[in-house]
Amino acid sequence: MTPALRPEKSAVVDIGSNSVRLVIYEVTRAAALPYFNEKVLAGLGRGLPETGHLSPSGVEQAIAALRRYRAILTGLGVTQVIAVATAAVRDASDGAEFARRAAAELGAKLHILSGSDEGRLSALGVRVGFDHPDGIVGDLGGSSLEFHRITPAGQDGMGETHKLGPFAMSHMENAKPSERRKAIRKVLKQSELLTSGARRLYAVGGSWRALASVHMEIKSYPLAILHGYRMNGQAIRTVTREVLATQRDKELASRISSLVGRRFDTIIHAALVLDEAFDIGAFKEVVISANGLREGVLFDHGERLLFESVREPHGDALIDGTIAFLRLDESQLEFGHALYEFIKPVLPKTHSRQRVFRAACMMADCGGRFHPDHRADMAYYLILRAPVRSVSHEDRVLLAHTIGARYTHKFQRPGEFARLGRDSDDQLARVMGAAMRLGAVYSGRTAPLLKQVQLKVSKSRLSLEVREGCEDMVSATVRKRLDQLATFMDLDAHVPLND
Repeated sequence: MTPALRPEKSAVVDIGSNSVRLVIYEVTRAAALPYFNEKVLAGLGRGLPETGHLSPSGVEQAIAALRRYRAILTGLGVTQVIAVATAAVRDASDGAEFARRAAAELGAKLHILSGSDEGRLSALGVRVGFDHPDGIVGDLGGSSLEFHRITPAGQDGMGETHKLGPFAMSHMENAKPSERRKAIRKVLKQSELLTSGARRLYAVGGSWRALASVHMEIKSYPLAILHGYRMNGQAIRTVTREVLATQRDKELASRISSLVGRRFDTIIHAALVLDEAFDIGAFKEVVISANGLREGVLFDHGERLLFESVREPHGDALIDGTIAFLRLDESQLEFGHALYEFIKPVLPKTHSRQRVFRAACMMADCGGRFHPDHRADMAYYLILRAPVRSVSHEDRVLLAHTIGARYTHKFQRPGEFARLGRDSDDQLARVMGAAMRLGAVYSGRTAPLLKQVQLKVSKSRLSLEVREGCEDMVSATVRKRLDQLATFMDLDAHVPLND
């Protein structure tokens, strides 16, 4: 049997220019699922450009948060803790003093990251959050903006740091948008990475995620998952206009403020920086990343945090995340592997999506404990919103649709989600779901029995070939499931033992 993967709890404390955050992860090979996530918007970097010091009120809020975090970590028995501080602590004249106090209160060593470290680690976080990412990673924090090149083969070259965070440009806070744009563009024009020809910008940081949530609201986009959300040039221009309009429209300002919370204070700046970066970089699209510095810190911390798993050929954040989220045991893992081999003959040969098809098979038993009358719908929503990474919105929609169809051949997606995904995936989901239903009913969801049988596709026929001596396994229900699958594929069903 395949051994079940056992998660290990590890924590990252991120002391940024704006927020102080604790995230406790359950790390399972290449996957890191947040177990606990809390932030305090302390604003350590507020006023730093004028005074050269950390905000006094921000320091006290940060220290209070760290005391609370230490109590939570102790209560949960988490001993693997990595703490980092970024631009504000790095640049402030009293940053070293604060770092010593913060480490003492937290009870863990605090690493003050350089600008290049920030960019590299954010890029690493993006790497473990997407399948073969290719583009520029841009991480907008409270004080700085880091750029780093990322390719499918690995991060390329050195990164860049620019003083473009909202606190670093607080002197422009009351300036006209045109003046702020001019100041932002002057800084961005110094970037070599922006003009390197990359087609995609991976946007990291809470302010840019808040901007994406505004665009989702404008579009009435039903899948409220920011990670992997894509915006083209028109979308960037639309959301920038909407955000700028809050300066003269109080009702709109109130609506967006309620949507993004305290990020509202920096969202105009975030929009202007993104709009200018998109234009100078001549990008085709922006992809929002919920992964960033913290995930990079987590997976960069050596073998203690299982980073070697990310480098292994079989380490995959989607597969490992599915296994971890669904808490699959050895028998379920074996069944998932066997089910993939069983349905492979009816799958497209597209190499890039085989990992998605594998993940679907790992998800095939996720609705087993739900009430039969609601199993398909509940399984659909479970997978649609599963906290797994390294999967696009299109593939997430395919996975959820497939799992709904796995539980009933009559499954219909809820109307609000019907417009999502690729048109061709509707048929693919039905075929995959029907094939999974057939495999599950034949084998009783057990790998050894499923390995007795295989599907074969010819020009006009779908055959279910059963190992000699196992003919009694072909029940009336099995035949019915085979007929349903064959109908979806516009083929004739055939069981050779009838000949």
